[in-house]
Amino acid sequence: MSTILIINGAESREPMATGRLSEHLAETARAELEPSMKVLTTRVQAGYDVAVEQRKFVEADVVLFQFPVFWFATPPTLKKYVDDVYEYGKFFGPGPAYGRGGLLGGRDYLVSTTWNATPDDFGTGQSIIAGRSVDEVLTAFHLTQQYVGLKPLPSFSEHDVVRGPDPQGAAHRLREHLRTHVSGELARATV
Repeated sequence: MSTILIINGAESREPMATGRLSEHLAETARAELEPSMKVLTTRVQAGYDVAVEQRKFVEADVVLFQFPVFWFATPPTLKKYVDDVYEYGKFFGPGPAYGRGGLLGGRDYLVSTTWNATPDDFGTGQSIIAGRSVDEVLTAFHLTQQYVGLKPLPSFSEHDVVRGPDPQGAAHRLREHLRTHVSGELARATV
């Protein structure tokens, strides 16, 4: 049985951003994947033990990061988690070239994010992110995961979550994404 680590990076920034949708999506992922995978979870804002988290990464085949996007990046508590947990000699070391010393090879990761930006903001309009993809905006986060040897799966993103929240629709879309890109990928890998 494959193992997934779900890292819930939800963070509340009242009154505008409550973190409830990211909490809901992390729970949706757990409920969707638990029947077919061993599920490990971490809720970053609740605190964590670094050694325990490091063991979870070693055990996991897939790591799912669920978080709201704050200022085009992760919430500060998730950034601190990465700084604390990704230890030299355990997650990365010297390599043949910069960024090629990752020690977590053989594992995949998936980013699931919530945005106040609308899908149109990523198009050709007047938004400051126009013409960029979600993954391009989150380049630093992706490079960090690849630095430690994780391989990306297609990302999931939910948009317009403050003005036009749709928790049920978001949960449905995430379940479909997980069936295609986590459950489906793992099933194909074992054939």
